[in-house]
Amino acid sequence: MAAPVVLELATLPREQIGPFLLLGVSKEATKDQIEENWSERLKWARRNTLKVPLEDVNWAKDALNDKERRIRADVASLNLDACDSLVRSLVRRYTGGTKGALLWQPLDCEKPLADYEPAAEVPTIESVRSGLVVPPLPEDAPAVTHLVRQLAQAALDPWNLDLPSQDRQA
Repeated sequence: MAAPVVLELATLPREQIGPFLLLGVSKEATKDQIEENWSERLKWARRNTLKVPLEDVNWAKDALNDKERRIRADVASLNLDACDSLVRSLVRRYTGGTKGALLWQPLDCEKPLADYEPAAEVPTIESVRSGLVVPPLPEDAPAVTHLVRQLAQAALDPWNLDLPSQDRQA
């Protein structure tokens, strides 16, 4: 049996990995847990048993101890559980902790569109067609006049246009 092939992947920037994964702490980690894991990771980095640079370990500790940077790291890092924690805390804050009881009203409400009329006047298709002016066409190509009139009478559906692709035009 052949030995498995191990691929060496490019390392991600520390901002994408996130301070939670770098220090191995949960989103709800306390300051003591952060310090404990930081000191452990610091020892591993100094012994070269950790593939994370020492400055990244220190960056992670600083980011988690700063409230604003910690929230930003929650949202921007690969740690999806961190995002979930932020959403959960927002739900608790704005519902009072009770299920289904909102303490706020949404600001952006959808309007019912059944009776909606646009503010601008929409012209009818007949008025658009009557406003079309067919330019004078050369007499040496009599079929062109017929084709242009036929095109002007055709129904237009802007959502179902068959435009030529770029490769066919070349």
